[in-house]
Formats: sequence, C-alpha cells, structure tokens
Amino acid sequence: MILDIIINLSVMFTFIIFSYFVLEYYQEKRPDFSDLRPFIIGVVATGISLVLMQTALNFEKNIFVDTRNISILISGLLGGPAAILLSSILVGFFRMFFFEVNPTSFMAGGTTIVLGFIFFFLSFKKPINYKNSHFYLAIQTIVTAILLFFLEGYKNPLFVSIIFVIMNVTGFYLIYFVLKLFKRQFERIRVIEKLSETDYTTDLPNNRKFDSMLERAIKTQQPFSLLLIDIDQFKMLNLRYGHEAGDELLRELAERLKSFSKTHLAFPARISGEEFSLLCYDAAPAVGVHYATELMLMIRDEPFMISNGESVQLSVSIGVASYPDNGETVKELTNAVDEAMNAASVLGRSHVVHLNQVCHKKQSTLKKQNL
Repeated sequence: MILDIIINLSVMFTFIIFSYFVLEYYQEKRPDFSDLRPFIIGVVATGISLVLMQTALNFEKNIFVDTRNISILISGLLGGPAAILLSSILVGFFRMFFFEVNPTSFMAGGTTIVLGFIFFFLSFKKPINYKNSHFYLAIQTIVTAILLFFLEGYKNPLFVSIIFVIMNVTGFYLIYFVLKLFKRQFERIRVIEKLSETDYTTDLPNNRKFDSMLERAIKTQQPFSLLLIDIDQFKMLNLRYGHEAGDELLRELAERLKSFSKTHLAFPARISGEEFSLLCYDAAPAVGVHYATELMLMIRDEPFMISNGESVQLSVSIGVASYPDNGETVKELTNAVDEAMNAASVLGRSHVVHLNQVCHKKQSTLKKQNL
C-alpha cells in the first residue's frame, strides 16, 4: 500500500509540475494564450486526474483513493474559477460513467461536481490563490473524507478516510511549496528580462527590445512604417533648464508616445539620448507620413511642463521609412530611417521626411546633372 501511495503521489507531482512548465512557456511565447489559459488548464487537470484514477489505491467495493482532488484544486490556483469548474465537471463526469458505473461512482462523481460549483461561486468573494488555497483544501478534504467514512458496504471506513486525508494533504503541500518556489523564480526571471529590455529613464522599451519587435514585424511580411523621432536642440534645452529637467521632458514625451501608440496601433521605444522610435503596424508610406505629421504637431502645439513650473516648447524632427519599400531587414530599415531623419533635421525644426522623398530628390538631381 505504501508503494501504491508513493506511485500515485509521484505521478501527480510529475504531471502537474511538467504541465506548469509548459503553461509558463506558452504564456511567455504567446501573449494571446491568456484568454484560453483557464480552459486549457481545466482540460489538462482533467487529463492528469484520469491518469491518477488509473493509478489509484483500489479498496473493496470499488472504493478509489487517489490525488485527483489536488489536480482539480491546483487548476483553480493556476487558472481561476473557470478552470476549477471545468475540471470538476469533467472529472466528475468521467468518474460516474467511464470507470465502474455504480452508486459509489455516482456519489463520488457527483460530489466532485458539486464541490466544483461551490468553489466556483466562492472564488468570486474569496479568490483561489496561494493565500486562500488552504481554505479550499480544508473544505475539499473534509467533505471527501466524510463521504468515504459514511459509504456503506466495505470494511474499515475510518482507515480509508485517514489514508485519503494523508494523501490529499501531503500531496497538496508538496505541490504547493514547489509551485510557489517556481513561481518566484519565474517572476524574478521576468523582472530581469524586463530590466534588460527597458530604458531606465522613460520606462519605454529600449533599442534591444525594439529590434526584436522589428524583426518580428518583418517576419509577418505585412507592410508597416518606422518613425525615428529626434528632439530638436535637446542639448540646448539641457543647458538652459538642467539635466533633471531634461529627464522630465524625456519622460513626458515617452508618456505621449505611449498614449499615441495605444490609439494608432504602434510600438514605441527609446533608441538613445533624445531619439525615440515608433513601429507603426499596417501603415503604408502615406499613412506613416500622416502619423509622423500628427505626432510632430501634437508635440509642437502642446507645451511641456517641468517641476519648477515652467512651460517648455518642444519640437521634433521625424524620419519615416517603410517596409518593404525601403528595406527588408532590420539593418536596411534602420539605415533608411536614419537617412530620412537626417534629411528632416537639415530642414530645421518640426519637419517630417519620408525616405521616398529623399530618393525622389536624389533622382531628380541626377536627371538634371545628366541633362
């Protein structure tokens, strides 16, 4: 019996931990995975529970003792109310109809489903998290142990109930502490990754992150435009107002870029010093120029306030390049937008130039020379 208990606990531990790592991996790689997460977790928990029922301790009169309740509870911990309700209904259904079909199986399966609904509604007032999971474990363990004790027709009901309590409590806390440890490690890794990809002053993505997003956009092979934004005469502003005020201006500009990006389907970043970039998705060259002009006017016409109460007039020069017209690699596009921005800066303050305009001007100059 001890070996059977160890086997069931080992199977439970292995499957849950493995599934947790897979879920974390997909959460990282697929941001849209969050919407499906509760349902996927519910189905995965059901699969684990079915495996656990196959390795259960089988007492007389078809009395099964296993750790499937832990799998169901963990599904609520990782996936929330929808996950625990789905896993409870599916596991209860399988227990009633896909093993031994008898009064005992209906009682066990029905109890699982009822507990699932109780936990589902309770979780809206008392969320299933690491802090409250002890409460749900206590309810689950007590109700199931009482059910096992009062089932008729087999010997030693107290012994079976005690075995269940030991397995359920031991197995849950084994998983609980390991998952909590892994959760902390994943959070630390995410914080480190964010710091490595975030500009300290503005809290915008940095050049490294921007190149990664640019590479990803190129792989979709969908047209987009790239904006390079340079603050006009920023060094003079630093000399006049001080570097702390300069940082304030950078942060306020970053907030405006974030706001602009939310309404224009764009990704902002700070590239270096006073230079910012904007990746504008689904934006053909004309749309890219329109976005750049709109942004340039917004910055020029809305004064920036610094902590000493002074109002600062800021202006920017913006270069625009588009995929695939002006390049099909990260290097080609960054070189193209650099050239466009340099051309805008030469014209003076508050100018927008698309690389196509630069190329057209060069072609016109060459034609005149040839003539």
